[in-house]
Amino acid sequence: MSEWDNSEEHGEEHVERAHELFELGRWEEAEAELRKALALNPDQSDWTYNLGLTLEAAGRLAEAIEAFAAVHRLDAHHFPALVSLGINLSRMDRPAEALAALEKAAALQPDNEAAYCPQVGALAQLGRHDEAEQVYYLARQIRDECPVCCANLGESLLHRGLYEKAIWCFKEAVRLDPRMPRVHARLAAAYASLGQPEQALRLYLRDLREDPGNIDTLLDLGLHLVAMDRLPEAAEKFRRILELEPTNADAHFRLGQIAVAARHFDAAAVEFELVSKLNPEYPGVALNTAIVMHHTGRHDVARRHLATVMESLTPQEPDLLGLADLLKEVGMKAQAERALTLLTQREPRNAQAWHRLGVLHLRKGDYDEGIEYTRRALRLDPSHERANHNLLLAYIRSGQHQRARIMLRRALKAAPDDPILRRLAVRFQTLSLIYRAGRVLRRLIERRLGLGASSAA
Repeated sequence: MSEWDNSEEHGEEHVERAHELFELGRWEEAEAELRKALALNPDQSDWTYNLGLTLEAAGRLAEAIEAFAAVHRLDAHHFPALVSLGINLSRMDRPAEALAALEKAAALQPDNEAAYCPQVGALAQLGRHDEAEQVYYLARQIRDECPVCCANLGESLLHRGLYEKAIWCFKEAVRLDPRMPRVHARLAAAYASLGQPEQALRLYLRDLREDPGNIDTLLDLGLHLVAMDRLPEAAEKFRRILELEPTNADAHFRLGQIAVAARHFDAAAVEFELVSKLNPEYPGVALNTAIVMHHTGRHDVARRHLATVMESLTPQEPDLLGLADLLKEVGMKAQAERALTLLTQREPRNAQAWHRLGVLHLRKGDYDEGIEYTRRALRLDPSHERANHNLLLAYIRSGQHQRARIMLRRALKAAPDDPILRRLAVRFQTLSLIYRAGRVLRRLIERRLGLGASSAA
């Protein structure tokens, strides 16, 4: 027997042992055996594919992707490797790459439904929902029923806000495969979106009974409990995640947010610091750290973190109004104005945004724009009390006494007991008296100096 034949024989022994260990769920030992086999013969595409499956089962998706890509380099016609590559790229939120791999798989075996199921999910991730539906029906021509296709189409419908249709798809997936991973959790998400939180809660708990250690479901359930304002139970789910995976940034971040809600700012600071160390670019960590620093009086540190937020600020920031308030409170008024301007561009009918933008301009003495923005707020929401008060005050301060008088008369007629209006009325009357006294005094001086006659001439 040649040296090559001998190495292949020894490699097969390692592969057989790896298969036994894989069946027992002993992923690390199975991986070790496969790597020994590949050390003897690195060009075996099937062995490399088995390594990818083992890494996938162990939850090491990035390494699994590398293994499946290596299989494709060794054997461009290896259909299962391309499908597995596409599935795991989707799981890692890389849908464009996933779709490219799956389209190659479909080109190799156009009649194999396995190449189309994951495409539905990848297209949904890309927001190409019409194409996702087309691929779904294409797959149905190859195979009448498929739980994975149903679940993936359900995701597409969920993203589009078609909750009842999504529920039908997820229920169909459950009917076809009751033990399909996370299908009850996705059904729960659809019910939650439809405004049925208790039904969603039951489904999340059912999913966890079948798979108690599923981190994604624990996270989804924790977020659902937060939405239900059941914060202690939510915190327990996030802590359970950290027992299973101590470096889970999502769980640390959510615990930090719960600590902020409970005003436990020191605990929140610890959680957000951990998130920053685990993933410095984690969405929202700089803003939430700034919130904690503001509440603990460390405005200099808050400003530093807010400067980081402003570097990458886009109109898609979910709470631009809250961000603007925070920026204003720590003295970053120009940045607050920018946040509010973005919000008015995104939501031109947001009366609160126009009002607060108006207030910023009024406080710096820019009465023309301040009045204009405040009037826009009132056109959108005529009952906005603070905008009414601020517009009246702006008219008084900018010397537009006639407008102030008319507005004050109307406002007091509508709300005669409004304490703020009554104070503004007193202030306006005082200013009017001073203004009239000033005019009388000016006329007396002009007459004494003979200026009245000359100016009349």
